[in-house]
Amino acid sequence: MVTGVAGLIGSHLARALLERGHEVIGVDDFSQGRVQNLESLREHPAFRVHEADIVDQPRLDRLAAGAGVLVHLAALKIPRYDGYLKTLEVNARGTEAVLECARKEKARVVFASTDDVYGKNPDPTFSEESALVLGDSKVNRWASAASKMYGEHLCYAYADRHGIPVSIIRYSGVYGPTYQLSRLSGPQDIFIYAALTDQPMPIHGDGTQTRPFAHVSDAVEATLRVLEAPYAEGEVVNVGAADHLSIVNLAYLVWRLAGAQSRPRLRFIPYTDFSRGYEDPRQRRVDTTKAECLLGHRPAMDLTRGMQLQVEWFRQRLDRIRQANPGFSLEDQG
Repeated sequence: MVTGVAGLIGSHLARALLERGHEVIGVDDFSQGRVQNLESLREHPAFRVHEADIVDQPRLDRLAAGAGVLVHLAALKIPRYDGYLKTLEVNARGTEAVLECARKEKARVVFASTDDVYGKNPDPTFSEESALVLGDSKVNRWASAASKMYGEHLCYAYADRHGIPVSIIRYSGVYGPTYQLSRLSGPQDIFIYAALTDQPMPIHGDGTQTRPFAHVSDAVEATLRVLEAPYAEGEVVNVGAADHLSIVNLAYLVWRLAGAQSRPRLRFIPYTDFSRGYEDPRQRRVDTTKAECLLGHRPAMDLTRGMQLQVEWFRQRLDRIRQANPGFSLEDQG
């Protein structure tokens, strides 16, 4: 069973699992994911998708019946604009509901965490053993990270109490083909949309903050290796990329790859415009050595090639992306 199956990682992972001969039960409430992401899967005889709320325990119990592995991807992201309480409720209660299913089915759990749990740790690079350092509890920006940290602890608590096999993946900067486009999308998709429609690119802060960018094909390959490696049980693994770039340089790269004729137009948005006391880590570098040594996984997609593919995917489907996200406007970014 894959929760959050209509999202970026979920839809690509489901496709890869089906290609490997697995039966996949997909669960999504479609509040974040898009049904269009599942178009190529819906007719597959080994795939079933159900619209369900991840915190609905009785429904989830019925859907998980017979599942041997539960991949829990469903979550709400950083509440930059609103949804502070809902982020905490969905991420915490949803993870507990999935673990309860695993307890009843005696199934394995692969829990999707995030590099955001490293928070304000001052280390230049984050390994799986790095301290998790969050900011002030009054800053709602940390709600998602706090709920993911809690989810990690829940996983290990269920493993300790009930013998549930668990693995935790801390995803970092994953991007790739998806019909999702909203205020919470990654900067690359916002920039691509702006470049293809000849609009200013909205950049939060001064744009000098650096982030990793991992193509979804690499993230899925690493996830499959976690699923297939018995020695990955009980482990936390960073899944990301060696490529890091400042946000403003990402904007320049996307503008060039999109073939825009005019000079890049950047619109800088102060953090105070969309959140109170927003704290944005200046550097975000993750150490993926463990994934390489434990799983034999090394990212294969370099940043420029990945962004070129993303630009072309958007260009070919721009009208459909607009139809899938009717309320989206770059004017709302900030």
